[in-house]
Amino acid sequence: MDGTVNVPFLLLKSYKKIGMNETELVLLLHLWSWHQSGNQEYPTPQELSSVMTVESSQIQTLLAGMVEKKIISIEHLYDPAQKKWIDRFSFAGLFDKLMENWALMKAQQLENEARKGEQLSPEVAQELFRAFEEEFGRLLSPFESNQILEWCHEDRYSPELVIEALRKASLRGIKNLKYIDSILKDWQRNNIRTVKQVEEYEKHFQTRQQLKKKETKTYQIKSDEIKRKIEKYKDVYMS
Repeated sequence: MDGTVNVPFLLLKSYKKIGMNETELVLLLHLWSWHQSGNQEYPTPQELSSVMTVESSQIQTLLAGMVEKKIISIEHLYDPAQKKWIDRFSFAGLFDKLMENWALMKAQQLENEARKGEQLSPEVAQELFRAFEEEFGRLLSPFESNQILEWCHEDRYSPELVIEALRKASLRGIKNLKYIDSILKDWQRNNIRTVKQVEEYEKHFQTRQQLKKKETKTYQIKSDEIKRKIEKYKDVYMS
């Protein structure tokens, strides 16, 4: 089993995430080294134990565990050179897991880069603070400043949407962050992410309210008519 082993960087970064411990990692590297050296048949637990500080019985348990976790599998193949059927380890399951984990890592990396790109510049943050201070008529506390930044960084509200929520709260005479937060959460529940969507949402809401009032008024008129008819017939039959 002499020779060098090219340790995949991804394996070292991912072995814990795919359910392996350090002992299994070393065992897997020995299996890979055996495979890379040109050996077709898989090594025996005794051969593996001779290059590790692990008993052959434990090697068997570790191999069975990796097979169960679908990190490795056993292939039964015909070897033309030896003219016989042989068993060997397949690393297809390992590669599938590594590629899946790599895709997740890449997606996380892209998301982190996107988040960095969406961070507020100091200038935009100052403009937000200034808008709130003008509406509140006072300086913001550190807690309030952090809350405004969290709306943009954590909740991913655009600065324009935050300003719009501030404007709505001010028009209603309620100037506190708790109320503004409730406005933003309501918009979020309704999948509203832009000021234009806010305008469309409120227009639709007003239309529904008008229809509701109209329906209520119509119902009241019909109800009054029914009452008058009942009273009319009541007078006829009671006289």
